[in-house]
Amino acid sequence: MIKKIRLGEALIGAGYITEEQLDQALAYQKANENRQRLGEVLITLGFVTEDDMLGELARQLQVPLLTLNQITPSAEVIATIPRETAMKQSLVPLKIADDNLYVATDNPLNYYGFMELEEQIGKQIVPYLTKKENINIAIEQFYANKSLFNVVNEANQLYGKDYQEKDTSESYQQMMDRVDSSPVVKLVNSILTQAVTMLASDIHIEPKQNNVIVRFRIDGDLMEVMVLNAAIHMSLVTRLKIISNLDIAEKRAPQDGRFSIEMGTREVNFRISTLPSVYGEKIVIRILGDNKVDLIPLSMLGMRPSDNEKFNRLIHNPNGVILVTGPTGSGKTTTIYSALNEIAKPNVNVVTIEDPVEKTMDALTQVHINAKAGVTFASGLRSIMRQDPDVIMVGEIRDTETAVIAAQAAITGHLVLSTIHTNDAPGAFMRLVDMGAEPYIVASSVIGVVAQRLLKLICEDCKEEYEPDDNELRYWDEPIRPRFYRGKGCSKCNHTGYKGRIAVYEIIMVNQPIRDLIMEHASSQVIKQEAVKAGFTDMKHNAKELIKEGKTTLSEMCKVINFLD
Repeated sequence: MIKKIRLGEALIGAGYITEEQLDQALAYQKANENRQRLGEVLITLGFVTEDDMLGELARQLQVPLLTLNQITPSAEVIATIPRETAMKQSLVPLKIADDNLYVATDNPLNYYGFMELEEQIGKQIVPYLTKKENINIAIEQFYANKSLFNVVNEANQLYGKDYQEKDTSESYQQMMDRVDSSPVVKLVNSILTQAVTMLASDIHIEPKQNNVIVRFRIDGDLMEVMVLNAAIHMSLVTRLKIISNLDIAEKRAPQDGRFSIEMGTREVNFRISTLPSVYGEKIVIRILGDNKVDLIPLSMLGMRPSDNEKFNRLIHNPNGVILVTGPTGSGKTTTIYSALNEIAKPNVNVVTIEDPVEKTMDALTQVHINAKAGVTFASGLRSIMRQDPDVIMVGEIRDTETAVIAAQAAITGHLVLSTIHTNDAPGAFMRLVDMGAEPYIVASSVIGVVAQRLLKLICEDCKEEYEPDDNELRYWDEPIRPRFYRGKGCSKCNHTGYKGRIAVYEIIMVNQPIRDLIMEHASSQVIKQEAVKAGFTDMKHNAKELIKEGKTTLSEMCKVINFLD
């Protein structure tokens, strides 16, 4: 049985409030149309803190006071209480032991609510205490997972081991009816919604011999989130092709498409790619987000102050080529869009050619690549030159023709921003030469190169100091060792120890000595040595600064930054 105590008397007895304050709180509670609980009123009036109130209740009831990390129910336990009931009674089920259901709540004095719940589930309620904020977060997190769990179960049961896909004699309408069936539609919507909620960047749907694996890429790492019966794969792929306007009959060739779905007040955009594999078509979906938001100001990109000043000088040049380089998924597009957002003004004509246009910006004229219609980077760039542009953005320099036209555009008085794939900033010059651009063209047109990587940030909710092992420390070549930190892993970071990412940059400003080296076909190492004389700092140096600030880990730096040079 729940011990019955009077909250006001307990707080007075413990010295947290006075009798006058209790009277004021009771009068406020009576006059308040929302009928707040007494504890909420006392907190609202500033007579007591939530920590003090819960601490006294925990002492009186002799029950634990839980943090958010300690609220970790299984899907089976969550299923014992509907979400609506959990929200109404302000609780989250924790575990079942014998005839008791243990719950986390901020209102352990909810006697009548608990009695009603005991009658419904046939078990005695045992309350543990936690903050109201923790209850809200846990309900949002675990009931979202429960919903997905239920949808996956429903789909797996429908498409069980004995299920056979329809043969090729199935009519188009029969196939459409099957694909539009509730379990498949629910499953696709749930996968997309869960990925957006978990801040994933990509969704991988991978057919295997006996099942289908669904993985999300979160903060750069893939995480398995569900396993589906192999029989559901064809219907799942067909549903995604239909909403992406792809050819559902084509299963032997890769296809690319786009689609959007509404999530609350947002319209979220996705890019989809299919790839035939041994066991069927693999689907990868890139989450592009909301077209109109997610543009990060330059000051928020994470550049060191000196690099931020260099980049601002570069993008405000009247002409020249600025290259942003790095591997796929290193944040190049985000940096380019931030620069365009800074440059775009009513008196500046900015035209982009992209493959595809990932985010629309009203201040720009944006052009899609359409190879079937003859619109490539090279042909599109030639057409843009006749549109009286001030600034041109080329999504990527992939071939000699595009490189030469971009350079010529810069030489004739335009500012050109583009991306290219190299490991570091010094390597970009010779990459253009290797593509077929003449060294004198590269030297006279490129004014700066920005290279970048994304490093995972330590989760602030489970951050702890630790001592790295010798294997990690061999990468720390400075005489002074700072305090090293890492994340232990908690529910807020999916037990990875990391939450969010930050970019590390290196920026080369092209000066006359570097132009001379380009003309001489100098190696990237020689160009780097010359750039250092002018104040260049590489990504390794900037990553070390983040470690000293306690923002990332030594192991993450070793994983992302090249230590071979």
